[in-house]
Amino acid sequence: MSYLGLLPIALVLVAASAFCLSYVIAVIRGDVSAAFPYISDSGAEVPESCVFGQLLNIGAFLAFSTMYVRFKAIQAIAGDEDRWLRRMNKATMLLGISSAFGCSLVANFQESTVVEMVHVIGAALTFIGGLIYCVMHTAMSYHMFPNYNGLLICRVRLTITLVALVCLAVTIVSAAVAIQDWSDFHLPDKNKFKWGPDEPGYAAHVVSTVGEWLTALTFLGFFFTYVRELHKFDLEVRIRPLVRHLDEEPVDGLPNERSPLLD
Repeated sequence: MSYLGLLPIALVLVAASAFCLSYVIAVIRGDVSAAFPYISDSGAEVPESCVFGQLLNIGAFLAFSTMYVRFKAIQAIAGDEDRWLRRMNKATMLLGISSAFGCSLVANFQESTVVEMVHVIGAALTFIGGLIYCVMHTAMSYHMFPNYNGLLICRVRLTITLVALVCLAVTIVSAAVAIQDWSDFHLPDKNKFKWGPDEPGYAAHVVSTVGEWLTALTFLGFFFTYVRELHKFDLEVRIRPLVRHLDEEPVDGLPNERSPLLD
């Protein structure tokens, strides 16, 4: 048994810590309402933004690492015979890179800054890209049954993906309703991090924030389905010198590793 299965476990723990710790600090300091703020709202002000950003950056790296190992694992067992699976595998890896990059944008460009649009773009890459990633890997899992995996894991991933789809749709629609109610009542000075039950759009706002939290948790649950499989793979990085002296130039032109990263 290898230790690659620890990657998704570490991802879940770090991401959950980023969400929960920043929420607790923000509530204690009174920066957000305790009743279901958006995840980003609880990481918008100092000092919770520092904790949120640092842990989420680590989470983005762990997400990329997990998706890369999953990519190499499928590549290793599928071989060259299944062209559809190889193409889908590469496509999901590129999508995973964009999703991890979006997560780092969310971490580094907080919601309360003057570059809030960058934060919104990062959130779209993370959630929408992450959902498409889940859909594609669920389809790949069904395609790999029964030669490479069982039917149970296919159904588990399908269930998680459908839940994430519903939660994300509820989040977007409810957020649009809440913003519209807010605009209709002309509340330019409203602190969007602190919604009260007597304010317009509050119910839709709560539904939207709950949907966002559930979407994030279902994404983490999808990565958690990789744990058992990744324990059955071993990944090596090999390096060999092409010269005897570092002032010399290589003459054979051979690559420095056994295989390209994405091939």
